[in-house]
Amino acid sequence: MGDNNHSTPTGAPLQPGSPVSREAPANNAGSASSASRPSSRLTPCQIHLSFDDVSALVLANLSPSPQATVITLEGLRAQLSEAGYGAFYAPTATLEALVQQANSGKAGQLVVAERRDARMEWHISRDRMTAELTLHAAWGGRAVTDRDLAKALQDQGVPQACWLRKTLGRVLRQGHAEAVIVARAVPPKEGQNTRFHSLVAREEDLNLEEDARGRVDLYHLHDFVVVEPGTPLMRRLPATAGEPGLTVLGEPLAPKAGRDRPFDPKSEGVSPAPDDPDLLVADIRGHPVFSGAGVRVDPTLRLKAVGLESGNIDFDGSVEVAGDVGSGFVVKATGDIVVRGMVEKADVSAGGSLAILGGVMGEEVGKRHDGDLQLRTHLSAGGILSAKFINLAEVRAKGDIHVREYVLQSRLKAGQDIVLGQPTGKGSLIGGWAHAGRAVIVNRLGSEAGVATEVSVGRPPEKSRRLQSLKQALELCEHNWHKVVETLQCIERGERSAPASEKHQRLYVTRDALRTRRQRLLTLIERLASRRQSSDTCRVEVKRQQHANISLTVDGVRRYDSLEHGPSCWVRIGAELLNRP
Repeated sequence: MGDNNHSTPTGAPLQPGSPVSREAPANNAGSASSASRPSSRLTPCQIHLSFDDVSALVLANLSPSPQATVITLEGLRAQLSEAGYGAFYAPTATLEALVQQANSGKAGQLVVAERRDARMEWHISRDRMTAELTLHAAWGGRAVTDRDLAKALQDQGVPQACWLRKTLGRVLRQGHAEAVIVARAVPPKEGQNTRFHSLVAREEDLNLEEDARGRVDLYHLHDFVVVEPGTPLMRRLPATAGEPGLTVLGEPLAPKAGRDRPFDPKSEGVSPAPDDPDLLVADIRGHPVFSGAGVRVDPTLRLKAVGLESGNIDFDGSVEVAGDVGSGFVVKATGDIVVRGMVEKADVSAGGSLAILGGVMGEEVGKRHDGDLQLRTHLSAGGILSAKFINLAEVRAKGDIHVREYVLQSRLKAGQDIVLGQPTGKGSLIGGWAHAGRAVIVNRLGSEAGVATEVSVGRPPEKSRRLQSLKQALELCEHNWHKVVETLQCIERGERSAPASEKHQRLYVTRDALRTRRQRLLTLIERLASRRQSSDTCRVEVKRQQHANISLTVDGVRRYDSLEHGPSCWVRIGAELLNRP
């Protein structure tokens, strides 16, 4: 019947069998004396119930009566219910004492029940982040309403924004609660860091578009985006201060402001708009190359082909080749490279993305010391590398490698994903070795002839080694640069005999080249030091058919498979590779 230790809203606490002497009959003592005398037969008492509205107590008047019968505990409770006091607070011990006295024929007046209103107790946590409510149920008295709860919360100083309205509704329906949290502080909203939005399409934003026959226009996919001077390129959204929170007593909670960040100061070919310092616009005509916090505009070098007429290409910007890259030639660019024809036995290196709309036809020139094929064709990209097909080539990309048709006896290494044949094309990976930082996704893996094929995914722990290598190269570059600068200074001061004009000019060219290399090394070191490990699940996914003689490695766990499989997806679970198609 609830907690018997609750205090009544009015009057004294109800105790089991409490007599009320102020209303006891005058012959109460005489009755007690006669009850103490021996009697051969006890006369039970008649019980008359009455309610005192001032004290909110139900009184039982006992008087012996020949018409009275022996009463039980259940009968007494039934009598209380019939009189309208069944919902009142009536401890079992009190009722049992009354039954015993009535059945023994002892006259008197006793407190038998009490009407109690519902009562609330509040507790605010020390940190003022929560407010707890203990609600003592009503016993025939007034229950708590939603208005009572709202007023009590307001009296406690709890703002409505902190109220847990569903919890309050549940407490009202139950009619009682024990230390239930009904209000909680509103946490502050952290401010957003500075964000940078590109205002022109990036190459990675361009999607494959198929015609009615399922063919893909790769010319459109990898076409350069060329901007004119004054074109808006990037919008900077400054950091925000955040929104303050509230404690359950209405005190403000200070938010954490976002981290402010300016545009990348190394951005070239761009400048802030005259009327808007948070907008970068192009200064020159060229191809925009985006970084995390900036954009530069590279002038684009356009060539009909790379061959005897052009010679080797080493360009600080982006390059577009309308035809083929001939055998034996080298093409290097700090920006993006697009080759609309074929790449034969050549070296092609892009600081940005590399798109070969035709195929790559390489050549084997012997064996390496480890027994692998020594390949003549080398391709590398700082972003995404894509081609129609690749044969006998060594390929490196910091981003993804996308090949539409097939890769045959090549070595691939991608910082993120290697994707073959998606969404159209054969998508076959046959022989050689392929490593991706996150996922290898192909339509077919291996061949019916069982050509040995090795695939691995996951980022090897070589970040520290790479950093050390870059720092050593930077140290050597700075040493050589200082030597050249000192030599030029001596020549200009006349402390050393001046060399021939052509040699003098070469020193200036060497100095500028070393300065450029030093800046690139610093950029690489900064990017590598701030790079985070990918949180995506590494996997090798085969869409259609996996042939035999396949070596799979996922995050350092290796598995050799001599069986054929249908569609499969290999992931690392603990120390095992499991197929989860």
